[in-house]
Amino acid sequence: MEPVAPPVNVYEGNGELTVVLPVPGAHPVNTEIVVTPDSIEVRAECKYPQESQHYHRRDWQVGAWQSFVELPRPVDPERARATLNLGVLVVMAPIGDGEGQARRLNPA
Repeated sequence: MEPVAPPVNVYEGNGELTVVLPVPGAHPVNTEIVVTPDSIEVRAECKYPQESQHYHRRDWQVGAWQSFVELPRPVDPERARATLNLGVLVVMAPIGDGEGQARRLNPA
C-alpha cells in the first residue's frame, strides 16, 4: 500500500512554528523527520501493518505515513525537536533566518 499523507495543522506561537499530524500505529523508532529551513518531511512505518485483514469498514488506516509540509516562515533546523505520543506527532522549530542545514530527527 502506498504511503498516505495525514491531515496536518501548522501554527505559530512563542517564536516557533509547530506542525502536528496524526500517525496511528507509528512508533518513534520507525518514524523519521527531516527539517529544513523551509519544510518538514515525515515518514512513518507501522510496526504491525493490517493489509491482510478482512475489513467491513475502514475509515482510517494503520500503516505507512508520509507527509511533506512547506512552512510559511523559515525555521532553525538545528533547534527543532519532535515528540510522538498517543499517535500524534508534534514537530516544533524556532523561527529562523532561513539558514542552516537539513536535520534528521527521531521523535522522543
